[in-house]
Amino acid sequence: MKDEFKKTAQHIKSQVEHTEHQIKQQFEKLHQFLRDEEEATITALREEEEQKKQMMKEKLEEINKSISALSHTIKDMEEIMEANDLCFLQEFPVSMERVQISQPDPQTPSGALIHVPRYLGNLPFRVWKKMQDVVQNNIAPPIMSKEVELD
Repeated sequence: MKDEFKKTAQHIKSQVEHTEHQIKQQFEKLHQFLRDEEEATITALREEEEQKKQMMKEKLEEINKSISALSHTIKDMEEIMEANDLCFLQEFPVSMERVQISQPDPQTPSGALIHVPRYLGNLPFRVWKKMQDVVQNNIAPPIMSKEVELD
């Protein structure tokens, strides 16, 4: 009888070691899943950042072109004004038309900023929903249930 208790105690120890190993494996799978989700979310964020930066670069180039055109207009007007008063008065209507070209005030375009709620809104819930698919696709590991026969 004493030997049977020793066998049972050894079997319990073996079960614990095996079960602990399986627990660690399962948690490592969950950790890896979370790392992958984190990486995918951050990658999407970085891609959006690049798109937004490119859009801002293009808008800045447009503004620089407008500034350059306005600078040329101002320079031309100054030259006309310096030439003589008669020339300035003769060119005045044309000059006024050139000056009247109005540019709308630059505004931040719609959708220019990062859509933060896309990344942070309900993040735990979205990850949990994806995790459900992972959990449903994994069959639970068999439980070591070797019964020791007691004589």
